[in-house]
Amino acid sequence: MAVLCTGIIWASCLAGCQSLGQRDVGRLVPDFYRVAIPSEGTASETFKTRDMTVHYQYRKAGDKLKIWGSGNIRYKSINELTFHLYFLDGRGEVIGIHNFFSFLDHSDFMELAVAKRQIHRDFTIPAGAAAFAIGYDGVTGRMPGENAIAFFHYPFD
Repeated sequence: MAVLCTGIIWASCLAGCQSLGQRDVGRLVPDFYRVAIPSEGTASETFKTRDMTVHYQYRKAGDKLKIWGSGNIRYKSINELTFHLYFLDGRGEVIGIHNFFSFLDHSDFMELAVAKRQIHRDFTIPAGAAAFAIGYDGVTGRMPGENAIAFFHYPFD
């Protein structure tokens, strides 16, 4: 019974987190945060904020956007990290959002236990998407004598 309750709570949290980002549908992303989806070939980018630097490559394969690379996160201990991939139309408005999660040492985006964190992820591209932007929010682990730190980046004005 405890396992069932834990599963229901976990699913509810994920569904809730997923719907939180939907409030951003229709928001405009400035040019400097937009990354064009290539029609062919592979492209490279660097995503750099005060919290992390990620060097990645990406390409379109059918209706999928494939992203891979590596990066460094400033914090040594992370309890929770949620990335947001915002798909944008030709005007730069958000038309779709994929949230993907990272808890402790488990992630389908970054392996948090190694110094150089690896990235590999495929996303289904929604109809009408011409570009994407990246955001995130997270909380560090608490070290003895320190408070947890909330950190985030959203690609909006």
